[in-house]
Amino acid sequence: MVRQFTILLAFVFVAYGCQSSNDSSPVSGGLKPVNVSMGSYTTASFSNFLMPSAYAAVSDLKLCFKRMRFKRSITDIDDPLVDENIDLVLGEVSLSSAGTTLATVNVPADTYYRIEFDLDTSCASGNSIFLANDFGVYTSNEGMKIKFEGVFVVNGAENLQLGIQDILNAANAYNGADTVKNTLEAISGTL
Repeated sequence: MVRQFTILLAFVFVAYGCQSSNDSSPVSGGLKPVNVSMGSYTTASFSNFLMPSAYAAVSDLKLCFKRMRFKRSITDIDDPLVDENIDLVLGEVSLSSAGTTLATVNVPADTYYRIEFDLDTSCASGNSIFLANDFGVYTSNEGMKIKFEGVFVVNGAENLQLGIQDILNAANAYNGADTVKNTLEAISGTL
């Protein structure tokens, strides 16, 4: 009887000691809430300081969001099995130079090296992107991907502010010589 009690007691200690600290998470399934936003940006160039422009290079930028992907492995960033796909129901979003709140999504605790957004033509405008800059007004009816690279660790409730300045620099300089898709997919933002 003492032997059985000792075995039971040992089992209880082992089971209790192996409990994950994530079990107390308010989000079920070990998922963690991540508040996602685009960071602030500037469209001013050095020449604007010498001779101010009447308006910024990018006067309007709207994106039609469809899906978001959190990429876990830097070596497998193109493998669709090594990511977390999150469908977004944001529709067309106008980006603001002061920053733009996008959504709160739930993802597994992990380290992520790349975050991608699929842009789609399912918005009312029928465009994946609308861009107005000093060179003109441009739209695209092609699906496209914008990406952000760096390191982002999720181990609880997190705030993810995506650095979009490099993407805005490409949008500032866009003059229609190539497709909007090729121009924006060739550049990455930062995590």
